[in-house]
Amino acid sequence: MWLGLIPIAAFVIAFLVGAVVLWAIAKSSIVTETQTKSGKALHVHTPVGTVDSEPQDKLDPRLAKLPVYPGAMRKDAATAQTVTRMDFNHGVLQEFSSDYWTPDPVDEVWQFYRRELPDWPRNLDESQGKELIHPEPDGVRLIRLTRQTDRTIIEICIKPVGYPHLFSGAD
Repeated sequence: MWLGLIPIAAFVIAFLVGAVVLWAIAKSSIVTETQTKSGKALHVHTPVGTVDSEPQDKLDPRLAKLPVYPGAMRKDAATAQTVTRMDFNHGVLQEFSSDYWTPDPVDEVWQFYRRELPDWPRNLDESQGKELIHPEPDGVRLIRLTRQTDRTIIEICIKPVGYPHLFSGAD
């Protein structure tokens, strides 16, 4: 009977150790928010690295080449793109993204992108929304569609090389 409790005890101990480590990281983290002309910039410094998110008023030329659904509006009118940098002491990962919205249904927007980008593969894992992914030497182009109440959100971004397997070690 006592042998059956060993896996439960191991799980409880691992959970408690993990919770203490996460609490220590959160307690020693510093979050700084600054206002820029394009929106709020965020800097998070933790013992394991930093994350910076900076809104910008101009699109990266690689993002500017990607089609935008006709009539779609920027989610934030002052922000053309957001640049997110993650530095976890083993190199910097950087992402460029631009977010739009439209009242049109997801399926209608999806058909537009399938017509405009017919050679882009579809990500079959739709847990984060419908996605088209196109790997290139300088990063992965991604278009993601999600539905939020009365609108379709269109995320157009450039993810780091290796996305979506950045942290798994898989290719």
